[in-house]
Amino acid sequence: MITVEGALHDATRRLMGASGSPRLDAQLILAHALETPRESLIGHPERLLSEHEARTFETLVTLRTRGMPIAYIFGKRPFYDRTFRVTSHVLIPRPETEEVIEAALHWLNERVLPTPRIIDVGTGSGVIGLTLAAHVPHARVVATDVSAAALIVARDNADGLTNVAFVQADLVEPFSGTFDVIASNLPYIATDELNILEVAHFEPHVALDGGSDGLALIRRLLNVAPCHLASPGLMLLEHGADQGAAVAELACQAFPDAQVAILKDDAGLDRIVRIERGE
Repeated sequence: MITVEGALHDATRRLMGASGSPRLDAQLILAHALETPRESLIGHPERLLSEHEARTFETLVTLRTRGMPIAYIFGKRPFYDRTFRVTSHVLIPRPETEEVIEAALHWLNERVLPTPRIIDVGTGSGVIGLTLAAHVPHARVVATDVSAAALIVARDNADGLTNVAFVQADLVEPFSGTFDVIASNLPYIATDELNILEVAHFEPHVALDGGSDGLALIRRLLNVAPCHLASPGLMLLEHGADQGAAVAELACQAFPDAQVAILKDDAGLDRIVRIERGE
């Protein structure tokens, strides 16, 4: 038999080479294995683990020592004000993407649109489209992805939302109308960089690979976006921290009459290109 403190001590030691926060990871994994709040572990370090609990904990810690992200181990990830199911078929939601939600909601709240039309291009687990659908219940939201497996995850995450349609599509190819808001977090990592990134060992390459310069899909979307953005309309493109100037230049070429700006994330890094088309 092993206590909570003993299990955490052993797991923390094992995770030191695989995690930047080994003690926290050990606590989170044990709380998940025991189906108890992390605070309970801290308050009761003397608690004994059952044989089943110890085996479950050992299995999960082993996965983490091999580099598997916590979100895939748990099968879920908090984002904005919801928790989303994640699998190896979808990208793990990043906190930076919440900036897309904030920018879209701010723009929508400043306007009286009876039925806003929103499209989330490359939805993955659905975090952008579903969060906007939940906060703007009178909107009609379309969530697209080229991956059928990703759309299955996104549909599961809809959790009763009825104002979202899921469409398997290459960007906006099937659509002929316009949208008031186009939001997208497309793959933006250069192909050559995938081999040196740990996340590429677990997260789907289709959600990471942005072509030779990381901008292939963003460039393709911007080439067709002017036909799909309403006036007034807002387009938000998440990108890599070193790609702001390049994406903004592409946006200015595609939308010469629109206002183009680069938004920064909480770390002060370029993160989103904002394109606003007037009346």
